[in-house]
Amino acid sequence: MEKIAVGMTIKLVKDYDGSKPVGSTATIVYIDDFDQIFVDWSDGGQAKFSEEQLVNYFELSA
Repeated sequence: MEKIAVGMTIKLVKDYDGSKPVGSTATIVYIDDFDQIFVDWSDGGQAKFSEEQLVNYFELSA
């Protein structure tokens, strides 16, 4: 698996809470000291995920 880094685009491949449809994309904007990953959704809004959630629910791309 690729290293998770700020600026990466991620694509939702599995529903996690019903708030965004599968296929939605986001950009990683910040990773805090507790490895919480903050993203900006391409259609607006923000979200926070753990590294485990990112691995389980998203596909990473450069």
